[in-house]
Amino acid sequence: MRAWLFGCLAMLLALAQPVAAHHSTANYDSDKTAKVTGVVTYVSFTNPHSFIDMDVAAADGTKQYKIFATSKVALLRYGWRPDSVKPGDAITVEGRPDRTDATQLYLLRITFADGTAWSRDEILQ
Repeated sequence: MRAWLFGCLAMLLALAQPVAAHHSTANYDSDKTAKVTGVVTYVSFTNPHSFIDMDVAAADGTKQYKIFATSKVALLRYGWRPDSVKPGDAITVEGRPDRTDATQLYLLRITFADGTAWSRDEILQ
């Protein structure tokens, strides 16, 4: 019986390892912060990660940025709603840049055109 329990525990730990790796933010540079201003083109308010696509004007043309956020469940707890960020919204985003793709950020803060600002884990009034 003890061997069976140990085997089950080992299997559960082995299965949990890839899940933990999936939720890592190691690919984002925690020593850097990037700030971009643009227009939202798409919002995915989902689990396990929400994200925002936005068009950002650059000297060499418009670039599409992907802004990653935490889960829908967590965002709902922080006061966000599915229509809090919509296509067409002009926003400024501060986030941690991806180590290999500067057009991908992990969300730290959003500032809307009216000056309202949200951190990734709360709505700032």
